[in-house]
Amino acid sequence: MAQPDSPVDDITTEMVTSADGTSLGVHCLGSGSPVVIVHGSISTAESWLQVASHLAVDHRVFVLDRRGRGLSGDAPEYTLETEAADIAAVLALAAESTGGVPTLVGHSYGAICTLEAVRRGSQVASLVLYEPPLPVDGPVAGQHLAPYAAAIAASDNDAAMRIAMEHFIRAPAAETEAISATPLWGLFLSLAPTWTRELAEIDACVSVMSEYGESTTRTLLLVGEQSPKHLVGASAYLESRLRNVSKHVLTGQAHFANLVDPGQVASAINTFLDR
Repeated sequence: MAQPDSPVDDITTEMVTSADGTSLGVHCLGSGSPVVIVHGSISTAESWLQVASHLAVDHRVFVLDRRGRGLSGDAPEYTLETEAADIAAVLALAAESTGGVPTLVGHSYGAICTLEAVRRGSQVASLVLYEPPLPVDGPVAGQHLAPYAAAIAASDNDAAMRIAMEHFIRAPAAETEAISATPLWGLFLSLAPTWTRELAEIDACVSVMSEYGESTTRTLLLVGEQSPKHLVGASAYLESRLRNVSKHVLTGQAHFANLVDPGQVASAINTFLDR
C-alpha cells in the first residue's frame, strides 16, 4: 500500500437526497474501493477530513455531513431511522460511483447510526466503529438530559456543553477547561442544540442494542487507550457479542484521535481493510 509524503487534499462535494427528501452533503476524495465515514455529535464532516485524506491514497472516500449541519439540510422529524436512511443514501452513492460495496466507518454517535443502518439492512463490505456510546451500563444522558435541554432552550450553550462534558462525555474538568480555551469550543457551542435529540436517541437505542451485537459483518473496533470507561465498556460489549470482530487500541489517544492523530486512525483502518 502506498505511503504518501502528504495526504490527498483534492476534495469535491456531492448532494444526495434521503428517503424523507432531506438534502445531504457529501465530501468526496481519492480513488479506489469505497469508504463512507459518518461523524459523531457536535461535529461536522470536517472533523474527519484529515483521516479521509490519508485513506484517499488507496480509497474513494465519502464523508457525510449528517443532517442538521455542514452542507446538509434538516427536517422536523428526527430518529435513528432517519439517520439510517441518510447513510443508506450515501452508501448508494458510493456504490454507484465506484462499482464496489463500501466499508462504513462511524465515530461516536455516528457509530450508533452506522449500527442502525446495518440493522435496517444496509449492505456494507465491512464496518469500523470508533467508540459508539451505547447505553450498556445505563442511560448515557439520563437525568442530565433535562438540564442540558433547558440550557439549550435558554440559549446558554456554554452551560449546556459543560453539563455534557461532565456527564455525557465524562471528561476530567481539566480537559474541559483546556478544550474551552480552543477554537474547537466555539464549534461545539454552535452544534450543541442538535445534540439534544441525539442524546434522547442514544438512551432509547437500549431497546435494540442486543440486535447490534448480532451483526455478522466483519467489524473493527477502534478504542482509545485513554478513553473514558463507559466508552471502552461499550466497545467491550460489542467485542463480546459480534461474531466477526477485531479491536485496535489507539496508542496514547482518547475519543477524538481523528482530530489529534488522524494518521494513526487512518493507519489502523487501512491495516484492517488490507487483511
